[in-house]
Amino acid sequence: MNDTTAAADASVSEARPAASTRVGPYLLILLVAVVAASYYRLRTDTLFGCQATGYSADDYLSYCQTEGYGDFEHGAIWFDLVPQATHAASAADLLFIGNSRMEYGFSTEVSKDWLAKNAPSYFLLGFAYHPRVLFQRAVLRKLQPRAHVYVINLDTFFQENASIPAHIVMDEPDARSRYRQKQIWQTLHRAVCGPITFLCGNSYAIFKNRHTGMWRGTGLISANEVTSVNDKVDAAEIAGEIESGRKFLDGLGVDRSCVIFTLVPTVDAPRPGSAQIAAALNASFIAPDLEDLLTFDGSHLDRQSAERWSGAFFDAAGAQIRQCLASGGPAPSSAAR
Repeated sequence: MNDTTAAADASVSEARPAASTRVGPYLLILLVAVVAASYYRLRTDTLFGCQATGYSADDYLSYCQTEGYGDFEHGAIWFDLVPQATHAASAADLLFIGNSRMEYGFSTEVSKDWLAKNAPSYFLLGFAYHPRVLFQRAVLRKLQPRAHVYVINLDTFFQENASIPAHIVMDEPDARSRYRQKQIWQTLHRAVCGPITFLCGNSYAIFKNRHTGMWRGTGLISANEVTSVNDKVDAAEIAGEIESGRKFLDGLGVDRSCVIFTLVPTVDAPRPGSAQIAAALNASFIAPDLEDLLTFDGSHLDRQSAERWSGAFFDAAGAQIRQCLASGGPAPSSAAR
């Protein structure tokens, strides 16, 4: 080895530590970026995008408004993942059926007070994503309810179609395992986000009472809009709903006098068409029309409006409900064949 080669080797040797020193900060920056991106995704796309403040011995999470979680309720009921809820729905003397607007309309303190005094048992069997009769009919076949009174929120209920979550649970072979995984994630979500709230996001979430079916929403969502009525009526659609509704009611196993149709107020509520359907099916239509009701998101009644509206509903429907509940005997369980 000559002097020139030795000098070159020494130069390379001296340069190596300097190169390592420069690479270190870049690796650290890259690591921080990866962790930050993963954390961001965790708070925006998964169950950890929602807070865990609504869990209790009686309440489970039924919905988290993130892309990677969304609905749990369809699978919870369809696959009997929350047995207390499915049993309560099956055994209820008074069963409310409908969509998320029904849930918010009756998940009130006024409702709790009236029902505690007048109904031995009740359950709100409502689902998000605007489910209709195709799914609800199949659910009732599974539950075989024994209700003496049904309150059904019309709101295009008798259209023969189903939402995306409804199709998933009814048709996709891996749906049970996917919903079971969602349920398992709730255990970790509660353990982490319960005591350390700042780690998790504040997307909108819904918690459901497993004994009564009532909802409680948490998180950020706000787009107040006054309720209104859509006066347009599509004769063909109404005729189809009447036919579907007739078959549905024939399968309930209760007298038509103990089926109460309603329409929880919303933006562009289909009130005229709903009234026509109720009249054609020879069932009561009790839907108080109050002024100055607000939705908190352009669709669902805000808390104050829901309290007012549900109070007016029970004032109007209370006597009929009490009479049906007092008329005795277990109802047949043919459950919407």
